[in-house]
Amino acid sequence: MNTQQRLTWSLTTVAVVLGFMIAVSYRQNHAAAALGVLDTGSSAVNRQLTQRLSELKASNQEADQTLANLTAEIAQYEQKSAGSSQSLQDLQARLNGERILAGITPVHGPGVELTLNDGDSGGTDIEQILAHDWNIRNLVNELFTAGAEAVAINDYRIVATSAIQCQGPVVSVNGHRLGAPFTVSAIGDPATLRSALDIQGGILDALRQQGLQVSTPQIENDIDMPAYTNSLQAVN
Repeated sequence: MNTQQRLTWSLTTVAVVLGFMIAVSYRQNHAAAALGVLDTGSSAVNRQLTQRLSELKASNQEADQTLANLTAEIAQYEQKSAGSSQSLQDLQARLNGERILAGITPVHGPGVELTLNDGDSGGTDIEQILAHDWNIRNLVNELFTAGAEAVAINDYRIVATSAIQCQGPVVSVNGHRLGAPFTVSAIGDPATLRSALDIQGGILDALRQQGLQVSTPQIENDIDMPAYTNSLQAVN
């Protein structure tokens, strides 16, 4: 097998593995969510979901290792490959798209940025005006729904398996403890993203009604966003 054939095979395999990992991560998160809301009396179903979740974790762990091995192999072949055919270029473009979706490669481009901060207590219950994990998750989901290609919180890339959880007075994002304010960056069509956020009765209105401080989304011509550096396995 010559160098170009090896590169084509490796690129195809990585694209398939990335697609598999994204799908498994989605199913794994849903299994974990279902397990978390089950009534404790449903022991049989609970055991089935626990077993299924373990199987999905094992599948994703194996794919994670396969991806790491193939990525290293591709780096070697890409150095040797010159004057690639159109089909190989198309395959590389597909792989780049999969890498962006999986969050494993840095990306830059136009988009929007905004800041989410705790509100002013003004004598009210402090819990009511803190920026919580669900506030951030709702904001991230709104951006992806509006077509964002990539999203980051304080420069930490958000992917399908990202964990955003309250830990006392701070919020953990991908295992990093962050305090307000939170800078939210999204790459995509700036006008579409800003319109989705600013829509009357939308996510920003809801956050402000809660008492949180939210800046007006600013259009940026070129946002640099780092790659996701954690394991692609879901964190519970």
